[in-house]
Amino acid sequence: MIAAPLLVIVAATLLIRAGWSGRRSLGVVGWALGGVALCWLAWADGAWGIALGTVAGIVVALALIFYAGTTAPARTRRAPREAPAIALPRNGGDLSRRVAVFLLVVPVAFVAAQWCAYGAQALARRAGSGEADAIVLTLFLQPMIWSALMVWQMTRPGPVQMIAPVALTALSGTLLWLVA
Repeated sequence: MIAAPLLVIVAATLLIRAGWSGRRSLGVVGWALGGVALCWLAWADGAWGIALGTVAGIVVALALIFYAGTTAPARTRRAPREAPAIALPRNGGDLSRRVAVFLLVVPVAFVAAQWCAYGAQALARRAGSGEADAIVLTLFLQPMIWSALMVWQMTRPGPVQMIAPVALTALSGTLLWLVA
């Protein structure tokens, strides 16, 4: 009974791959078939069926990637003119911009994320959470908030625009403290 939906997932993965090659409708049909097959597996075998279906899809996808990687011709590479990640900036403005970005994204964002996590901890304690639970909440939230904050900052075009995410995070931490 489990073999039929697994075969549908294999076919769905192949259709998704075919959809990447040009005909987008095949990809849509593949995703729909995969969703139906996963629902079928969930109905028949619960979480175990979903796990098997997901693993089957991943194995087929990895086999397709392996095949594409082994049959693709090697790309010719041009020598880079200048390695921008290694070369130091030529003028002081570029260097100060890089230092400002680093300071805003690493220590300043860390402190803002920590402040927000402490605000959540204070609110959790006010809500009746035990001390151990509140500490675990802080230890869980701080890296989550910091990584989300860094992603948000690094999508901004310059250092000046990177200040708003940090300020909003610190403000939300302050608001959590005030509510608590």
